[in-house]
Amino acid sequence: MRYSLTAAIFLLLALICSGRVSAAGPLAGSASPYLRLHAADAIGWRPWGEEALAEAKRLERPIFLSIGYASCHWCHVLSRTTFADERVITLLNEHFISILVDREQRPDIDAHFMEVLGAMRSWRGAPANFLLTSDLDPLYATGYVAPEREHGQLGMIEILETLVDAWRDDRDALFATAVNNRNALSTLLAPPQPGQGKGGDPRVLAATEWLKAFDVEHGGFGRREKFPMANALSLLLRQGVWHRDDALVKAVLRSLDAMAAGGLRDQLGGAFHRYTVDRLWQVPHFEIMLADNALLAELYLAAYQVSGESRYAIVARAVLDDLLQRFSLADGGFASSLDSDSDGGEGRFYSWTEAEVRAVLGPDADSFLAAYLDPAHGLVENRAILRLRPGAGPLFEVESLLAKSRARLLEARALRPPPARDDKLLVSWNALTVSALAKAAQVLDDARYAEVAATTVDTLLGLVGDDGALVHSRLGGEAVFLDDYAFLVQALLDLYETRFERPHLEQARRLMHVLITRFQEAPELPFRFTPLDSRSPLPAQVLLREEGLPTGNAVALTALARLRLFAGDDAFTDNAEAILRELGAHLRRAAAASPALLAAFDFSPHEAREVVIVGSVGDPAMRRLLVEVRSRLLHGTVVALVDPNGPTQDMRWPLLASRPLLADRPTAYVCRNRLCDLPVDTPAELASQLDILTAP
Repeated sequence: MRYSLTAAIFLLLALICSGRVSAAGPLAGSASPYLRLHAADAIGWRPWGEEALAEAKRLERPIFLSIGYASCHWCHVLSRTTFADERVITLLNEHFISILVDREQRPDIDAHFMEVLGAMRSWRGAPANFLLTSDLDPLYATGYVAPEREHGQLGMIEILETLVDAWRDDRDALFATAVNNRNALSTLLAPPQPGQGKGGDPRVLAATEWLKAFDVEHGGFGRREKFPMANALSLLLRQGVWHRDDALVKAVLRSLDAMAAGGLRDQLGGAFHRYTVDRLWQVPHFEIMLADNALLAELYLAAYQVSGESRYAIVARAVLDDLLQRFSLADGGFASSLDSDSDGGEGRFYSWTEAEVRAVLGPDADSFLAAYLDPAHGLVENRAILRLRPGAGPLFEVESLLAKSRARLLEARALRPPPARDDKLLVSWNALTVSALAKAAQVLDDARYAEVAATTVDTLLGLVGDDGALVHSRLGGEAVFLDDYAFLVQALLDLYETRFERPHLEQARRLMHVLITRFQEAPELPFRFTPLDSRSPLPAQVLLREEGLPTGNAVALTALARLRLFAGDDAFTDNAEAILRELGAHLRRAAAASPALLAAFDFSPHEAREVVIVGSVGDPAMRRLLVEVRSRLLHGTVVALVDPNGPTQDMRWPLLASRPLLADRPTAYVCRNRLCDLPVDTPAELASQLDILTAP
């Protein structure tokens, strides 16, 4: 399914129906900031929906579909150039039904068409543009395209004109191609089939594959542009700890050090940009995404647990504090992203010239410039990106020495026009952020993060109806996806292990039952991305390959296994194990594509553990036991706190049944399938039991 323009570009109709949309057009009232940005475009954009799709059929027009998001730099470039070109505007308005989609608001549409883009172009990303029949069969796919031919690549005008000619002159061939494309795509999108044979541990297979792509010199993966790949690094870190592989752990820590010191990270604010365009982590695209930073905060917390090095805790705290500062919404929860562009240029908010630094710091500028600003390399629009220069010393020593200078620059930067913020509250991304905050409260022993996590969960639970119905976005109508339920269940479990309030467990169990009912066709099958009763014209998908974030299947399977440990619910146990058996052969064939999903194997019955502490919340001795537990990255482990004065039996939550105290002191039990080692009441004894929780 690879395409040259002459072989694959057949398009479109010659019915003429021009007209331009004003600010009062169909996008003006959208819940999506990205769609509202384009409400006054000269192109007659429509939102995805029954009306636009029906109009394409009625007028017998093909569809021009463009997918992007509000903080995307190349989406802005596309808008300023190609979509502002008069010839492009005329072609689209006279020959197409033009539909604009926010990939964050409609991840189902994005997921489907990323498969199309991957099949036709062997890459995925935004912006993405598609030419479709009115039956949504793909005819052509591309990313950013300039109006005219450029650097040997076809321009949008040439593409559209060629397609219009092909539609007029050879429409039958066009539709034959469309049907072939649809059939080929159906094969690609088919659910994974069970296979025979045991094979190896998919976690080991995945770690081996990721290590082949590891950049030993600079950390991370690949040799060109670099994304953080938090899921893959987390897998390698967990496997390194489980197998006591110091080399594997050091490889992950090397990556985290490089990312934290480079241009990928906002050295003044603390959060991470989405990716860098180079191997050295120097030059980023400057959008800052909520979900990416939630995953990275958790990863740095895990690195702190494994290494004991405070620099990783400092990064995690800086990331979360930046999110609290710049992403918090007045009515609860968190915004989705910050734009890459500001003040008329990419990264203008974050970049500096030497003169600007000197104007702020005066005589203190020399030491800061020597540490952070390279005037000769990695510039964007002739402006420098702050990053630690080679030879400047360890990042966190430099940060400490220059803290006052950084604070003054941050204060000066706040006077600049800020990047736009996409204020969509996405349930899935907010739930990931709750998990990161909950983990930070545990690992850093900071109640402030626990409080924000709890209030954010309350905000999200406020979007759950009496029947368990949920929405994807607070502003986005009725659509809901597997990720929203799965990530929220995970967040509730993480918050329980932070505050030990039983209602969070009750809510997690309730929502998991809704998830199973709404997204699973049969007990042994993985979960669909859209509800079983979805009326979408696109085929249902089972998403397993991870595109930066964990899939709903990955999180749901791990949450099922965790709930089993708390509840002893055979239905949860059977469901999770049946799905993993069903996926086993697929995962062994393509394990590296699903690193987060493999965490579910950590909670399999022969590896999972329970740690139960019997004691009162305010007891200092209980706190010392809990700190001992939280100081480690434990493999496949849930943690429960039991009130010594509580009921001796609890049929709903067997793990929470009361257990005896030793000498009337807070006591810890380390168990597997509720078969426990001898109880202990000192941190040292507990440490000895926890230290053996590694691979046999």
